[in-house]
Amino acid sequence: MSSLETSFLELRARLGSVDRLNPTHADPFFHFVHRPEETSELARALPRWRAQLEEDDWRVHICSIAEMMWQIIEASGRWEAWLEVEPDSSTADSIEALRDALRTKEGSGQPGLAPAILDLVSRREPGQLLLLTDAALLHPFFRVRVIESLVHDRVAGPTVLFYPGTRAGQFGLRFLGFYPEDANYRSSIIGGAP
Repeated sequence: MSSLETSFLELRARLGSVDRLNPTHADPFFHFVHRPEETSELARALPRWRAQLEEDDWRVHICSIAEMMWQIIEASGRWEAWLEVEPDSSTADSIEALRDALRTKEGSGQPGLAPAILDLVSRREPGQLLLLTDAALLHPFFRVRVIESLVHDRVAGPTVLFYPGTRAGQFGLRFLGFYPEDANYRSSIIGGAP
């Protein structure tokens, strides 16, 4: 059995013990750790996993972080201007422009990526299981830790973030396997055995 399948069985067991009616439980937020090179395999497995989770009476909602990022970038109204200046811009300038568009702008009417994710995970819909995919595309704009910190104590229902990276000890993760270890994750970590 592949490491992804083993991790999925662990996730399914953990979701089976989530108290769906108790509002005082800890955040039901899970990092499903997988090696970055397993991302394609994970994407192929998702439809089958979704069906199995629906057999467990979950209403599964899959949300792509990449799609959320694109919606925010598109809503910024800057895409066409960027395309015009991009040939004359450095990579660092392009990355900073995109990072700026994804940040929250007070008073601009654009919530930014982190608050958009917070809005998504804080909605209370009984029986819903939220699966967040495409986290690798947060690089080089954000680290997953930023999002976890923002949603801590605000997650309304079970949420699984498919985390491309490696595990470092019991509570540490290395985003994409090359970022420095961050040992301060508070959520449940599934898979990615060191």
